[in-house]
Amino acid sequence: MNGLDEKKEQNAWDNFIAILKNKLPMPIWVESLEPAISIYENKEDIFLIKSNQSFAINFLQQKHLKEVEEAFEEATGFKRAVRFVFDENVKPKKKPKLTPEQKEHSKTAQKMENLAQMYSFCALNLKYTFENFVEGENSRLAYKIAQIIAQAPGQKYNPLFISGSVGLGKTHLMQAIGHKILKNFPNLKIRYTKAEEFGNKLIESLNSCKNASDINEKMKKFRDMHRNVDVLLIDDIQWIDGKKRTEEEIFNTFDALYHAGKQIVFASDRPLSAFELIPDRLRSRFEWGIEVNITVPDLNTRIEIVKRHAIASNYPITDEVAKFLAQEFSSNVRELEGAYNKASALASIEGVELTVEKVKEFLDLNSRKKNISFNNILEICSKYFTVDKKDILSSARAKEVVNARKYAIYFSRELLELSYSALAKEFKKNHTTIMYQYDKLKDEIKTNKAMSMIASELNELIKK
Repeated sequence: MNGLDEKKEQNAWDNFIAILKNKLPMPIWVESLEPAISIYENKEDIFLIKSNQSFAINFLQQKHLKEVEEAFEEATGFKRAVRFVFDENVKPKKKPKLTPEQKEHSKTAQKMENLAQMYSFCALNLKYTFENFVEGENSRLAYKIAQIIAQAPGQKYNPLFISGSVGLGKTHLMQAIGHKILKNFPNLKIRYTKAEEFGNKLIESLNSCKNASDINEKMKKFRDMHRNVDVLLIDDIQWIDGKKRTEEEIFNTFDALYHAGKQIVFASDRPLSAFELIPDRLRSRFEWGIEVNITVPDLNTRIEIVKRHAIASNYPITDEVAKFLAQEFSSNVRELEGAYNKASALASIEGVELTVEKVKEFLDLNSRKKNISFNNILEICSKYFTVDKKDILSSARAKEVVNARKYAIYFSRELLELSYSALAKEFKKNHTTIMYQYDKLKDEIKTNKAMSMIASELNELIKK
């Protein structure tokens, strides 16, 4: 540790371990976590610890980071941000002898070991739970159905098909189902995977085979991985559209699980109706259960999302900053959280309070807004709907022109904050018509999944 000689360094490390033991549940630390981590190095203002167990990293980084950093400061006198690094070459230490009191809690430690193995198989992220999910009007139905499934997997709403644009919480909600089922039914086997990973592993299994016997062996191993489960969660299922070999395997996997009463959950960045190439028999399987859509969250929900994310990140922000971020990043929760992460990190490094002005400076929002113009919005909308710019500003009533016009009005109001009078002048409409079209589309984006996705895609194109 920088600033300490070798002997003091070892003493500080031992002291750090002892203090941390008192801050964490004793049997969990002694029997599961301590053998899995060791000192790494101290770089500038960040203290790095390496571990050979991803579960230990997740557990400490996401559940007890505050306690870890407090223990480090108490042990060394240095205030450091602590981060963990996975290293499979770390040699486990010998488990220390337990006191009679600790032995009484050995069952708890065993549960932790079992939990570690379960999470490794499930591939679930510890932060994606129902407790961390902010429910809003945009996700209420999806949230309620997800909870029902977690209480009785395979009994109702099977399969569940969650659709919504990028960064709105589909993966979070899908994995929350897995976490809750693990808690309610610890003996059930759960697997989370992305469709692309599923497809790539399928191709790898086929390509690595040398003969027919080898094919049977490799494919059995692949299928057992995805079929010998009680709950299968497949993310980004839109990836398989048109990939015939993967579609065939998904179809057969679906049938094997469904007819065995196992729960299946899919997530997609577009609705099932937008799948163009999948065979009808697979499409019908997806439709056997229920499709729910997550749309763009409203302002109040976005504010709550960023505030809760800030608390979980141990860097709370003021209501004013939360509202500002929620207004600036309106179409993508992932983008909103990413903006907070960058701004809070820079504020922490510079040792300044995170104010609205600092957010603007750190995220360079003033220059970003300057790059968005009325003409830029028209250009994007005209290309997106394949219409001429001059038609958008005319009285033409063709369907695509009308669509391009209403989104151009919406984004000119949202991103440029143009007044209704200014918009009326640009679009050669009266003030009342502009206000009606803006309010109508704003409400439709909240409730109509197709329109919500269009708005999200346009927003990303305009801000590029």
